Amino acid sequence: MAYEFLIAGAIGVGPTLFLMYLTLRSYTYPAVEKPFFDDRRIFLFLAIGLIVGVIVWFFQFELPLGYLPIALGFAVVEELVRLVILNFKIFQRKLDTVFVGLVLGLGMGGAIATGWAFATLSELSGVISPSDIAIVILLAVQFVTLGGATGATIGAGVAKGLPFSYFAQAVMVHIAVNLIMIGFYLAVAPPLNYVFLAIATAIPAYYYWYVHSRLIPSMISSEMRRFAKKAKKVKRV
Repeated sequence: MAYEFLIAGAIGVGPTLFLMYLTLRSYTYPAVEKPFFDDRRIFLFLAIGLIVGVIVWFFQFELPLGYLPIALGFAVVEELVRLVILNFKIFQRKLDTVFVGLVLGLGMGGAIATGWAFATLSELSGVISPSDIAIVILLAVQFVTLGGATGATIGAGVAKGLPFSYFAQAVMVHIAVNLIMIGFYLAVAPPLNYVFLAIATAIPAYYYWYVHSRLIPSMISSEMRRFAKKAKKVKRV
């Protein structure tokens, strides 16, 4: 059981830390002289995300995710949890909220991925095939990229003062993934079940790429232009 937990932790937390480093490295020292976020806050909310993710996983584990109302309900509830945490006054209209949302979502996704990986590997009772490992890894990538992308989306909405419209966007993506995953959870005959899994993993992976390469850079550019305009006004005075 010890080695199963270690493998599950590597599969779940590994992608979390990798994506966190990949996305945040361009917005902190030494890439920039003045970081766009506080490292202490980032690691605090990564820890909070991991704790909340464990709680979410316990509920998921007890319920049939292949059942349509459960699949839809979890998509809404999980994103609502992120919205509730991120929509406190201290985060509103703050640029770094998009980064807080990112790591909160990554932490939640990493914890959920670890829980499912551990449960799956334990259920296999030591007889683990390469295809089993591949499925667990795909699930982990799905949970982590989905959590990070939707968390950053909601964070961006709070930062812009449009929390509910961005929350709706995050929910729609999450619902799409969960609906496709019903085909996998219902044990549709191979290889069709693997097709469902691959598609449901590709959607959040692409969405994370969009957040990483489009959404966050766009917000940074807008903030830089706003400061440039403000500086010009000060000089004129």
